[in-house]
Formats: sequence, structure tokens, C-alpha cells
Amino acid sequence: MQTVEELALTPVGEITTEDVHLDKDTNTYQFDDAAALKLVLDDTTTADNFMNINQWAAAWSLASTLYQSPTASSAFEGGSVTQANVPKFVVSNHISSIVPRLMGGIFYENPPFQLNPFPGTTKDVVSWKTAVFTAQLNVMEFENECERALDQMALLGTCIMKWGYIEYKKNVKKYRREKPQAVATSPMGDTKIDTIDSDKFKIVNTSETVSHPWIKYCDIRTVMVDPGTRIGDIRKAKWVVYREFATYADLEQLRGVEGYDIPDEPVLRSFFVGGPGAGQPTTGHDNITLTLPEGMRGWIQSAVPRNYKTSADPLQNGLMILERWDNEKVIVVLNCNNHNILIRNEPNPYGKIPFLSANWRNIGDSFYGQGLGLLIGAEQLVEQSVTNLALDLLAYGLQPTAVRKKGFNVPTQNTRWKLGGIIDVDDDVDKAFRFLQMPPIPSDAWTAIQQAKSDAASTSGANEQVMQGAGSSGARATGMRSGTGAAAVIQANASRLDGPDGRFIRQIFVPWLYIMDELNNDYLPASVMRQVLGDKLGEQVLQKFDHIQYRNAKLDFQVLAGAKLGPRKEMSQAMPIIMQLMANPTFAESCKQAGWKFDGPAIFKAFTEVNGWVFSQPFLTEMSPEEKDFVKANSPAAMQAQQLEMQKTIQLTKFEEDRKLEDQKQMGKAGTQVLKQAMASEMEEVMMPKSE
Repeated sequence: MQTVEELALTPVGEITTEDVHLDKDTNTYQFDDAAALKLVLDDTTTADNFMNINQWAAAWSLASTLYQSPTASSAFEGGSVTQANVPKFVVSNHISSIVPRLMGGIFYENPPFQLNPFPGTTKDVVSWKTAVFTAQLNVMEFENECERALDQMALLGTCIMKWGYIEYKKNVKKYRREKPQAVATSPMGDTKIDTIDSDKFKIVNTSETVSHPWIKYCDIRTVMVDPGTRIGDIRKAKWVVYREFATYADLEQLRGVEGYDIPDEPVLRSFFVGGPGAGQPTTGHDNITLTLPEGMRGWIQSAVPRNYKTSADPLQNGLMILERWDNEKVIVVLNCNNHNILIRNEPNPYGKIPFLSANWRNIGDSFYGQGLGLLIGAEQLVEQSVTNLALDLLAYGLQPTAVRKKGFNVPTQNTRWKLGGIIDVDDDVDKAFRFLQMPPIPSDAWTAIQQAKSDAASTSGANEQVMQGAGSSGARATGMRSGTGAAAVIQANASRLDGPDGRFIRQIFVPWLYIMDELNNDYLPASVMRQVLGDKLGEQVLQKFDHIQYRNAKLDFQVLAGAKLGPRKEMSQAMPIIMQLMANPTFAESCKQAGWKFDGPAIFKAFTEVNGWVFSQPFLTEMSPEEKDFVKANSPAAMQAQQLEMQKTIQLTKFEEDRKLEDQKQMGKAGTQVLKQAMASEMEEVMMPKSE
């Protein structure tokens, strides 16, 4: 069995042209193993040092501390009475107000995206892709991952998400009857009947293929980005190193994955358990930005550093893995007992860095952005400091210090000023003894607190009148006394949130939809496609499904939260005006003459959306064919047509009756004439003498 020392690789001293070769399949330059190891280790050291320096300017540790606002115990000088130390959660309150609103804006409809097909792409393909995307986003818990990313983006200023593709076999439980149901035959047909035997069931384990894209939130301190990146978009970085700590199960799951060279199972197990008497192997170190809270345990809440062993089970403790990605190659190094083992060195199968990022507020010439921990942290410190100083001064008023006149044999050394203490003085203190008069709390202290709150709200966009519907105590001009002023305040605060929201959508959400489509086209088996579509749309859809048509389809992706928060607020105020315009007869007639009509369901949906209500309730349902025929038959146009038809029928009936009456008259006249002629002829015969 190989040992760690035998598998370990020594990096080259310097990378030369002899260590680089051209891969003919991808037409990219790849590094030999020893050179690839040096590339990973040197870039990791460079990025580590840069991050350790940058985290002080970015105030990551300060922001994390302010977010939890821990209390510290201190006493007044010369005594044991505790000073005021009331925590303030300004940063936490603003983030807890803003992030849910952003999440509600992004995921206010299910699914939260829309597919716009190119010419030639059928509606069936759009429904297929929508069903597959919806199912995959649910499996990867995309909404939860986005919320974690937005939380850190709001606090530290930057969020990073890592993506990829996974395929493995999964055991699935199926329930089956031990015996079939009984069948009862009757004139009405066969009927299945449950019996005691058919009620019994058995569990059958079957193997299914799980295959789908994935994306996860990454702490920005675990992703080391090229220090030369000058844009707040990780896709523009030349390279990225991702540090992770993998357990035995994590590495076993990589066995068999294309590109990975995982040691044999006994060897891999020895990395975690170690040999007899050797003890458990040690792992590598983590970045100092993640281990800083280690010295503040018991003061702020934080998990132990990732390189610490947290379980007595050695297989559940992680070993450090370094993944270096660029657009051409991927190199993965496993560290055990300070020995580096190369487990992957190949061309990048995706052709791009598998990370996405966004900033809360961008900084020029910098990858990392500004978060609320830095932007409004000072306001929290001002509010907390002034409040505690005011409470300290108030404590002296509640527990006043007394003064008294010195007597004989009184020590002459200084007496410290303390709560409830006594100070001896030489002067006549109103003949013997009285309480020392303390200065009142300056009114400017409360003004400073209100100003700090106002500054924090204006910076973050979490204005209380807009976010919570009520203002804070104290006089403060808001500009919301008129409709115009209210609209301006709402728009200003919503616009501050549109910036982070828009960057998250443009740099993470929408690009991820395009990446998902590409990964599905390249890797998703047709059998899994059919399984997902059968579960989501029904088995009848599979009769028309064509996976080649699915893969070749071209679409544009749109996130429905593209209706920004600010414009939606403006739209909600404009809706009454739009309704008045729709009810205007002149405007309605003009639309008719131009060949346009109003769409009732679309208008109702717009009303619900601009007011923040998801349009998912079945207020409007499609009519059945019978109902459509009934409505069509009773429409004004149909009723008018029926009346015209009835009038026409009446006229035709009257005409037919008149014609028949006229015919009868003519027949009567003709009969009378014939009768007259016959009678005249008969009379002539009677009157004429008979010939002899």
C-alpha cells in the first residue's frame, strides 16, 4: 500500500517552457504535474497574503463584530459598579430588513424567471425547459443559497457562488404490494378490492441516476481571487483558488469522476485514520481571516476554524483541498501531513471559471465591494457610545455622590469620585453634608443619536417610513408630507436597493440560467430529462418530447424581478390613473379604432404584482368549451345578430303570408272569371233556338 510520502509531489523550483505543453484536443497550454503544483502553491500564497492585508481595509472582522454587537463588562474607576454597555444592532437590523425585501423582489413569482424563445423555438420546448429548470433549482436549494449569499453581500460587501455539474447513482425506496388486489366482476365492470393480503407492502430499493447542475454559496474568505482583478465580477479574474476541507466521504464521491485521480480506498482511508501508533494525520492551515474569531470565543458567536478537528470520528475530519481554476485548466491539490498530492490536472471542462460574484457597492479598481458593516458601522458605534455615556451620567443622578465637611483626624489623600461615595472637602458644605449636584444629560446627545439613525437609514436604503411603515421617535424631516415628497423618498430609498439587487441579478442569477442551459445540453441524459418532465408535466408530454430539439433550442432568459423595486413603487402610484384612463370612453374608442383591446387578466395580475402580492391565487380560471359557447351566445353582438335574424324571419314569414294571400286572391279572381265564362256560354246555348 502506498504511503503519503510516496504519493506526495515536489514542486519545481521555477516554471520553464519545458514544463508547459499544448493540449491538441482543447488547443490550450497545460502544465506538467510538478509545475502545476508550484502554480497552485505560489498563487495560493500570493492571494492569501493579499486577503490578509485587504481584510483590514474592508473591515470584515469589524463588520462581523458589529453585526453581533457583543457586550463587554467594565466598571467605574475605583469601584466595582458596572458601567453601562447596552448593545446596539443597527447593522443587524438594517440587514434583516433589507435582505428579505430583496429576496421577495427576486423570488416573488414561481418560477422566478421567464424564457423568451428565438424564432423557430416552439412553445413545447419552452415548457420543457421551464419544467426542467424549476425542478433543478428546487433540488439545488437555489433560493436558500441566494439568501446566504445576499446576507454576506450586505454585511461584507461581496458574495461569491461556485457552480458545477454532478452525476451519481442514488438508492430510492419504492413501495409495492405483497399481493395484488382482488378483482370483483359485475355487470357494471370489473372493480379492484383491497384485501388483507393486498394491504401488506414491501420496500424495494432501486437505483436511479441523479444528474443536474449545482450552485452553492461560498464564504468570500474561502475563495482567493487574483489580486490583480480590478472589476467587481469574478468572471473577469485571470484565476481563482478555492480552499475547502474535504472529508473521507467527500473524496470517495469524487472517485470515478472524470479528471480526478483519487488514491485507492485503503490508501485514502489511511490519510484520515493513520497507521498504528502514528496518530491522526494533520491537515493544512486555513486563511487567517477565518481564524481571527478564534481568539474571541465566548465574546462573539462563530464556528471553530475549518482546519480544526470537530469529531472523534477521524473520517469526518477534513483534509485541505486547493482548487485552482482559470479559463484553460483546473488543478486540484490534496494536503495531508504537509504533503501535497496532485489529484487533478486537466483542461477546464467548462471553458470558464466556475464562480459568480456580485458587490453591494462597487469600488473602483477593486474586486471587493463595500458592505453595510463598513458603510453604517460608524453610525452604530456613535449611537452605542453616546447612549452608554448618557446612561453612565444618568447613573450618577440615580446614585448620587455626597460631600461633607472634613473633621479632625480625617486622611488628607484624594478620594475617588464614585457612585454613592462620599467626598470630604474643606469648605462648609451647607453646615455639614449634602449631595453633589450632577450635570444633566445634554440634549445634544439625543440629537446625535437621531442623526446617527438617520444617516444609517439614508445610506442603506432601509428608511423606516418605507420599510416598516412608521417613523422613529423624535422630530425629523422626511419630505413625506405631500404625495410628491412621499414619492421622492420612496423612489430614493428603493433606488439604493435596486443597485445591489440589479447587480446580483445581472452577475449571478441571469448568468447562472444560461450556464444551467449549457450544462444541461452538454451533460443531462435524455432519460433524466424524460423522468423530470414526466414528474412535472405528466406522462402524456413524453409522447411529443424530443431531446435533440430541447438541446438545440435557443432562448433568452429574463428574471422577473427585472421590474425593479423603484419602478414598481412608481407603478403602484400610477395604477389609479391608468384605471381612470381605461374607463375613459374617448380613450377606449380610440384604442378600438386602432385595433387594440384591454387584457383583463393581465391588468389584474399587474395590480397584484405592483402591490407585492404574488399572482398565484386562482381568481381567474379558463372557461370550459360549454361556458365559452354560452358567453359567446349571450354576448351583445350575438344578441344583436339574433334580433336581426328574428326580424328577418318575421319579414320573410309576413312576405310568404302576403304572397299566399295574393295567390289566393288571384286564384279566386281566375275562378270567378272561369265561372262567368262558363255561365255565359251556357246561357248562350239556352237562349239560341235549336236548329231544325
